[in-house]
Amino acid sequence: MKRQIRILLTVLAMLLMVSLVVGQGKGQGGGHGGGGGGGTEPTAGNNLSYPVIWSDDNYKKVLRGTPAMVPITNGSWWWWWGVIEGSEGSPDVPLSCAPDPDNNDYCDDGRTGLVTGSLPGVGYPADALRKAYLQKNLNSTWQAETMAALLGTNVDIDWIDWGDDLESKDWNLKSMVRIEHVVHEAVETPMMEYVMRHTSGWGTDEVHGLSVMPAGQTVETVNNTLPTVFSACARLTIQRLTITRDDPAVNSLVWDPTTRQWTGSGINAPIFNKAVYEAGDGPGFYNAEINVKGKIIYGYTWTVKTLNQGVGDYRITFSFDSTGCPALNNTFITADTQIVQAEEEVVPAEETDLAGGVGVLRPDLNLTYMDIRLTNSKGGGGKERR
Repeated sequence: MKRQIRILLTVLAMLLMVSLVVGQGKGQGGGHGGGGGGGTEPTAGNNLSYPVIWSDDNYKKVLRGTPAMVPITNGSWWWWWGVIEGSEGSPDVPLSCAPDPDNNDYCDDGRTGLVTGSLPGVGYPADALRKAYLQKNLNSTWQAETMAALLGTNVDIDWIDWGDDLESKDWNLKSMVRIEHVVHEAVETPMMEYVMRHTSGWGTDEVHGLSVMPAGQTVETVNNTLPTVFSACARLTIQRLTITRDDPAVNSLVWDPTTRQWTGSGINAPIFNKAVYEAGDGPGFYNAEINVKGKIIYGYTWTVKTLNQGVGDYRITFSFDSTGCPALNNTFITADTQIVQAEEEVVPAEETDLAGGVGVLRPDLNLTYMDIRLTNSKGGGGKERR
């Protein structure tokens, strides 16, 4: 509770700083139409901003636009000129505002027919100012560079990101646990990535936009040598351990590649066991999706309240189906694969027991797993971080 109060005070202080910079009511207020709108324009899914490799027999995800296209920027946008970095686990606060429909050079004052807002970016370098064309808008379309792996060529994963939420703390029986995996392969030839800017919100209401330099409407791009990897054969399995995760007996569990689960006297049958190629519409599936930053991630929101077998330790496994997948799986975790380390977080002394999980690589089984703990104590909810 003390930590939550400190974080709340920090965020409130940051928001006050933003209001002082951009003027009262101008920092993160929503637009009321025009360039800063979004309330009346047709919505769509997120655009791909981060390059991706289609690894399994050219099995692709349907995306908006075409690879490395010239972006279409006819939708809503916000001014953006930087961020105030958070501290002690609190989020960053974007320096941004919706443009005023009465005069787009100013921040929206929320008043029709008047222009009383601040000029965006006052007090900051002029070259920091950007337009950020918002995601989920049908009138703006872009797609980063993509590449299909050559048939018969293995895609060896170099990095796996488990996400900070699972690594930073334990959870409780009422939690909404966001499980995400992002896998990367290093490439020699850079692929084109569109730069994105965080404009508002955090977690479920977080908004990002395509970065465009106002002078000449130049779209910002960077060269990326660590694209993500999409495989329809990726699978998520959740099982409850009947022993603690610290018990040496967990090392005796055996992975069954046919049923895609761990077996042995120390673990129960899966409460969730689904692959990407089995996904349908709705939240009850493990799927590959494009997040608000425009990156393809594997994701599942675990509603623990309705899907659990009591307090204890649960093994979450990310694997690839070697049989049964509609595409021939050729994506592999190898001895050279590494796990992305969680971002540093200051943990108060009274919460040091909330240790979170540690990702384990098993290249011999082409999988990685993490043992997390569900308790009766009050905890937080998941939020999309990557």
